[in-house]
Amino acid sequence: MARFRSGVALSVRENRLRYVLTVIGATAACVLAMLAVAQAILYVRDKEGAEAVAEAAVTRSEALSLARRVAAEQASRIGQPPCSATDIDSLKEIAFRSSYMNDIGRIRDGRLVCSALWGRSRPYTLPAPRFSSGAVRLWHASDLVGSPYTGSNLIAQGDTFTVSSPSAFESLDPARSSSISIETKDRSFTFRTLSPTSRVGTPSLVQAQHCSRVADVCAFVTSPRHVVSELPSALLTTILSAGASVGLLLAFLLIKHQITARQTIQQRLVLALKRSEIELAYQPLRRIGTRELVGFEALSRWRPPGDDEIPPAIFVPIAHRFGLSPDLFRYVLARAMNDLAPALREHRNLYVSINAEPVDMAQECVVRYIGSVTNDFGVLPEQIRIEITEREELVSAAAKSNMQALSVLGYRFLIDDFGTGSANFSRLAQSPFRGIKIDRMFVAAINEDSPLRPVLPGMYRIARELGLDVIAEGVESEAQDLLLYRIAPEAIGQGWHYGCPLSTKDALAAIQVG
Repeated sequence: MARFRSGVALSVRENRLRYVLTVIGATAACVLAMLAVAQAILYVRDKEGAEAVAEAAVTRSEALSLARRVAAEQASRIGQPPCSATDIDSLKEIAFRSSYMNDIGRIRDGRLVCSALWGRSRPYTLPAPRFSSGAVRLWHASDLVGSPYTGSNLIAQGDTFTVSSPSAFESLDPARSSSISIETKDRSFTFRTLSPTSRVGTPSLVQAQHCSRVADVCAFVTSPRHVVSELPSALLTTILSAGASVGLLLAFLLIKHQITARQTIQQRLVLALKRSEIELAYQPLRRIGTRELVGFEALSRWRPPGDDEIPPAIFVPIAHRFGLSPDLFRYVLARAMNDLAPALREHRNLYVSINAEPVDMAQECVVRYIGSVTNDFGVLPEQIRIEITEREELVSAAAKSNMQALSVLGYRFLIDDFGTGSANFSRLAQSPFRGIKIDRMFVAAINEDSPLRPVLPGMYRIARELGLDVIAEGVESEAQDLLLYRIAPEAIGQGWHYGCPLSTKDALAAIQVG
């Protein structure tokens, strides 16, 4: 009996030891996992911060280049004797109005002879330029020994020179913890270098780079990498406590599985955009009163190789959910320009309509991107319509600001599915929208005994009084067409009655037919 009790006691002790080891092992594994996750989050944050600084540096470089060109062009049109009092006063006005410009002046026989900042000064002979590209020559301030300029670049073109502000890039990294180098894409020349004044954290570093799409310039950024041990003690204690919970471990594993599943769908769409698997179809838009072809709406079609077509009703919400909507919008715009730009250049009366979400318009560089793409293809701003769906209310201040800027440039915005959301005519009158696209349910009701029957005529009348364009979508029958001909002859019609979505080849053929 004693031996039995001894065996039982030993078994209990072994089980207890096993349980303790299991708890210790699970707790240790979970704590390590939580610390690893925290470190990964810190790394991603540091990496994104470095990438944001690099992108901002390139954007600032592009702005500097544009400001220099504008200032030089304005200086060339002054029309007064160089370095005369009137000329210098005009240079001062240009320098005052120019962003990021510290000075602008004149060059004669390879010498600086006058400027907005220093007036007519003792001529300063320029050394050989450090960098040149075509007619543009560049000197670092360090090259100009004895000149009044420090910490900036002097750029000359013809008889005019400009000097960038020494502080033009300082706001990019207020903490001054990153090293920023702005260079040519092949790294053969460095335009500007900003060194950190302090190094926060460990010697570990993260690096990022971003290159301009419109200029030969890249930004290379090196930033400090933070570690978990630098976190506040309260936060670190919370992480360790969370790691000790088996329940949180299970929750973490479940969440990780769900994230992995979502990332699989997301990655598939990302690859589809990279591989150009998403095709565009173009549905004709015709003026109802004359049947004249006025343009096309670009419609996305996703046909994965070896698989069935995935309708937009599925992949567009997926893109929106995972933050890919801006990428999809940019892809569709660029693809439409590639497909139709030659025809649009030949037929300036035609336009192409692109669908977008409010979040697409809230992106920081969307104004520059749209302008760059359409300009590169030689398409006029008024040949682009951007349809913003009414399913999501436009509340973003950034989106409104960008849309207003694009409207000023000539791009026109339409509100899609009008009548199905919160938009109304009083809001439209105070917004950048210049047209409405009446939802198909109101079009279907015009030849039916429906309470919605009088809605479309009322919408059309008010819209025309406000000077808004009107598009009626979902016109499927001749009966609807005849009624619209009487009700809204100046409206644009869209639907299978006017033409089904066409391939690029068929759309170009339709343009020739008219």
